[in-house]
Amino acid sequence: MTRVTDFYQFKYSKENYYTELFINRDALMSIEEALNERLSNMSITKDSQCAYMRLKEQFQNSRALTTSSYVEIRINKCYLRYIKNLYEYFTGRYEYMPLKVLSEYLYTSLINEIDNISTFALLNEDIKVNILSKV
Repeated sequence: MTRVTDFYQFKYSKENYYTELFINRDALMSIEEALNERLSNMSITKDSQCAYMRLKEQFQNSRALTTSSYVEIRINKCYLRYIKNLYEYFTGRYEYMPLKVLSEYLYTSLINEIDNISTFALLNEDIKVNILSKV
């Protein structure tokens, strides 16, 4: 039996903490541009910076795996808050409209599961970074 050395990492890496979806390749590239712009701003928290870098990496890797017009993405639900925050940061900017669509889709499809992951927001910043960098 495997010994759990980091309870939080174990908890948030379980299969039920992931959601899978298909995103249009062009929309995904737009979201990556938003991530780049947000990462260039130095006034973000460590956990947000970690989350945005991991999302960007995940999106790029998923895009590289296929030439299809839709890319399959598997996102840990811990990232949902950061996607929502990214959308809110760029509210009103037409070029990042795919963020609105993604954020609204994730919110409506996962509304029942919010309670399951809401305790993540209560963790301290260092624990969040630790979890985000390993899931």
